[in-house]
Formats: sequence, structure tokens, C-alpha cells
Amino acid sequence: MAPRNKQLRELQGPLLPSKALVPENDDCLEEEEEEEEDEPEFVDAEELCSGGLKAGSLPGCRRVVISDENTGEECEVSGHFPLTGAWWRVKVQVKPAGSKNYQVQGFPSYFLQSDMSPPDQKHICSLFLKDCNVHSDTITEFLAWVNATLGYENLNFENLRETLRTFEEKKKKNGKKQSTEQDYKKCCSVEKTIPFINVMTALKFPKIMEFLPVLLPRHFKQLISSSSEEVLGKIDKFLGTQPWKLGFRKITYRELKLLQCEASWTAFCQCPSLLLLMTDVQKNGLKLYSKLKQLCREHGHTYVEGPDLASQVSNQMSLYDVWECLDFLKDINVVSYEKGRVFLYDLYQAEKSIASSIGDLMQRPPWCLHVDVKKVLASIRTQKPEDSRRGDPLNESKPDETLETSEASTQDSGDHIWDDGEDEGNAEIPDDQLDQDQVAALEMVCSNAVTVISGKGGCGKTTIVSHLFRQRELLEKREVKKACEDFEQDQDVPEEWVTFTQQKPPKADKAIEVLLTAPTGKAAGLLRQKTGFHAYTLCQVILDSYPALSLATYCKIFLILLSQGIVLSN
Repeated sequence: MAPRNKQLRELQGPLLPSKALVPENDDCLEEEEEEEEDEPEFVDAEELCSGGLKAGSLPGCRRVVISDENTGEECEVSGHFPLTGAWWRVKVQVKPAGSKNYQVQGFPSYFLQSDMSPPDQKHICSLFLKDCNVHSDTITEFLAWVNATLGYENLNFENLRETLRTFEEKKKKNGKKQSTEQDYKKCCSVEKTIPFINVMTALKFPKIMEFLPVLLPRHFKQLISSSSEEVLGKIDKFLGTQPWKLGFRKITYRELKLLQCEASWTAFCQCPSLLLLMTDVQKNGLKLYSKLKQLCREHGHTYVEGPDLASQVSNQMSLYDVWECLDFLKDINVVSYEKGRVFLYDLYQAEKSIASSIGDLMQRPPWCLHVDVKKVLASIRTQKPEDSRRGDPLNESKPDETLETSEASTQDSGDHIWDDGEDEGNAEIPDDQLDQDQVAALEMVCSNAVTVISGKGGCGKTTIVSHLFRQRELLEKREVKKACEDFEQDQDVPEEWVTFTQQKPPKADKAIEVLLTAPTGKAAGLLRQKTGFHAYTLCQVILDSYPALSLATYCKIFLILLSQGIVLSN
């Protein structure tokens, strides 16, 4: 267990009502925020699509007043307080920040004052109903009715629901005016308000109120206000028998459907009663897991060498304990151990999938696009205006615009449609006048299922890709033209020779699918305009199927797309 700072003080007592709960400037917790800095999380696509409860933000930093039960002192405390009602008692570690001013270290534990803190039942109940958005006139009427029938001394949170319902029934019988009916409807909605749900949850699951704000501060408010008794019941059972399970996100997702949810070892150290429920192996497992995540994050690795990890925790456990913990973590699928290396399980699985995709990609037969790349580049040269004094036409878009205009005009020329691009397709230029980098790029496109073309702006990336597929389209038109001419030459043959109509057409080869991608939306738009094909950014391709994925998952999906041979990145 981590040693406690001698300067820390434990405050325990009720939250006092405050007329102004002023949100505190985050600078007051600058030191604490550094300790609680968010860790980058790996989020699997399966988890994101599961509909589980996602982590929220930390509760806002507020200044509250706590009446310390040990000294009777009223202490002004700044910290992350998710609940601030006067019907809550809190226990929290603080450090001095001035005269009677303190700063929270960690997060508070909550305890409901179920008896409404006698003799202040009237005041506490009034504040609570006001927080539940009950009209002030209705509150006054309710409290007067309670005093006359039940007595304030018998009013508490355990019987508040029943008392409110009895009061509502009485008003329903006596209420005749429209205003009374409206007040009745407002009173009926009290049980659906968040403060009321929180109080009822605290009555049923006191352990959750005590430990969950400390262990899972980002999930606490969502959990207690969700009214999901099944999930809350499982968490309550964990806290009573197996609290260590809340320290591993694999378990909280598998058994509770909570996303990015795990308690840190530091948080467990603030709950000594929970540590008493853990075995040494479980406690050491939490320590080792925390250190493994820290090292992977700091060095950017997916694994740590076993001996290095053992040396990092040598002051907390023996070498035997380390290997015993690794077996424990491996059994619950939190880590993987291979060739002396300790991997975080999720990162290990992602890395294996990436390696498998790359291996599959390398073993596939080459993709073959039958195009003479030199003729493609020559066709670009022939489009250069004679009076142009510009440099290489591959560095500008004007030749492409000329090509598009020429193609549009020939399509309207009736019988001359088959002559479109004839000279362009037969154009040739000497090898020494060709850009060999562009030749190599086009040859790679024609012989590989995946090609990534990169270069500075204006170097001709879009131009060569657009002309390549225009050349391919031109070749297909020529094949159709030749087939039509052959058919016309055979149109006077005897009828019995025409047997092809009685035969099934040969099975066509699967069409080549091309997906053009670019790093930016502007580049994708230009690519779409020049080629006539659909073009997207890589993020659009991935997000279309998997929204809000982590970087590791992006890489995984991208490599799967590569292995399927359908991505051409510009």
C-alpha cells in the first residue's frame, strides 16, 4: 500500500448548505490534475458498437463547506465533488491550502444522512425537495402537512417516497382548482428527478456511494442515476467479495458492459477496507498491471521485457511474486506473455492482427493492370499546348482540363466516338524524356493491389493517376469497337451459323474495384474531378463503418483494407 503523506488530513462530516456553491478555478487543483492526467486509451471497435456505458468527464471542481465531526470545525474545501446536497456526509483526504481552507486529494466518499440529521429534518427536506424542482408553495404545504400528521421527528429518506405519495393522494382528493392539479403533477414527477434517484440508490447500495466516487469517478454519476439495478447489484457484489475485478477494464466490460472503466491502484489505496478483501496475488497483480501500463505509455511500446518489468517492481514484490502475478493476469486475459515479453492483451491482439494482415497482403499474387505506362505518360505530353512556356505539364492541371474538354466534345460527334483519344493512345516519346519516378509509380500501380503515392504539391500525383485510368477506359472502348466491327462483318452469314444466342455467355471475370483515397478533403476532391472515379479521405473510408475509433484500431482496419487489395492512396 502506498504510504500516506503526513501532511494529509482526513475530514469526515456533513456538507453544510451554501448559498453560493461557486465553481472553483481549475488552477486550484493544478498539482492534483497532473497526478490524475488522462491516459490514452485503446478502444476496440467491438466495445464501441456494444452500446455499453461510456466514461464521462470528471466532476467539476467546487468549493464546499464540511463540518468535521472530530473537531467541530467548519472547513472550506476545494475539489471534485459530484454531489453537493446538505443531506450527504463525506469522507475525504485533504491538504492545507490556507487558514481553514483545504484542497482535496483524490475523490470523496459519500454517506447518506438517511435520518435527515435530526433536529434539522425540516430544513434538509426543504433543500432536498427544492433540488428536485418542487415548487416552493408545494414544499411549504407538504412540510405543514407532515408536521400536522406525522411530525418532523418521524420524517426520513426511508419513508419519504411513501409520505410523498400519501400527500399526493390527499391533494388529489381535495384538489379542485387547476393550479392544484398542476402542483400535483409536479409533485408526482419528484421520483423521476436525478437527486431523488441518487438518494434511493444510496439507500439500497451504500457501498457504491462510499467507494465508487473514489474508484470510478468518471462513471459514478452516470451509474447511480441510471437506475440500472442489475449493474449496480453486480458492482455492489464485487465491492463486497471481489473488489479487485474493478481494477481491470477487460472484466468491467465483459461483466458490466462499462467502457474504459477500471480503478487505478492509487484509487484502491484510498480504500483500505477493500484491500483487506484481496489476496496478495490480487493486490500484486494490480500493482504489476499499473506499472506495465505506465511503461508502455511512457516508451510507446506494446510490451515490456519480463526482466525489466520485474526490476521495476522489485521494491514492492519478490521475483517469485512477479511470475505468480503474471500467471494470474494471463489467466484473466489482461496480459499476454510470449518470448520473455509481457504484452497488454488488447495491444497484443491488435498487433497480431496487423501482422497477419501484412503477411496476407505480401503472400497474395500481384494485381495486374494491362496498360503501357509509357504511353500513358506520352499521352500527357501530347496534351501540352504548343505555345505553353510552362515546365513539366505534370506539375499543373491545365493538360487534364484540355483532356476533359476534348473527351466531352468527341462524345457529341456521332460516328467519330470511336476515334476518341486514338492519337493519344498511340503517342510515344523517347525514354530519356520520361520522368523515371513517374514511370516507376505507374508500374507499381499496375502491378500491385495497393500503392501509396506521395510527393510535394504539383509533382503530378493526381495527373498520372487520372491519365492511367483514362487510358484504361480508352482501351476498353477500343475492345468494344473491335467487337462491334467483327460482328458487322459477320452479319450476312447463314442463319444456322448464328449459334451464340443459344449458348450461355461466358462468365465474365470479376471487375477490378478501385478505391481512390487522399490525405485531405481538397486532395480527394481534385482526384475525384480529374479521374471521374469516387475518391475519399482515408478517415472517411474508415469512419463510414467504424465511428470514433482509436488510432490503433484505425491502423488495424486500414491494413485489413490493404490486405483486401481495394485501397489506392494518393
